[in-house]
Amino acid sequence: MVPNLDLILLAFLHGSFISCILLLVIFLTLICLLLAFSIALFSIVLIDSYHIFSLVSLYFGTLRANVEMGFAIGVFTLMHFMVNAALDSKPLVEGMVASFRLKAQHVMHQIKAFMLAKLTHQL
Repeated sequence: MVPNLDLILLAFLHGSFISCILLLVIFLTLICLLLAFSIALFSIVLIDSYHIFSLVSLYFGTLRANVEMGFAIGVFTLMHFMVNAALDSKPLVEGMVASFRLKAQHVMHQIKAFMLAKLTHQL
């Protein structure tokens, strides 16, 4: 038989145990590195998304302000045209009012004449 077989077997088991411990340490180290990399990547994504959304919100804030200014300019332009139209149509409206006033006075004179005729007819 092989001399010192028990010592060779003991050395083999000792080496296997140490290599198993080293593989376990390396595996845990790689898992920790992967976890650290994932956390760092996630934090970078969060920070970048915060900056991107803040830039986008600034863009939308500027866009909203531009739309509000355009709406105000449109209202002022519409008011300008409406005032000009009202001022241009003022003689037409005044003519219509004068015509209505003449018709109303004519009707009032006819009513007075009818009332006077009715009053004189009763006497």
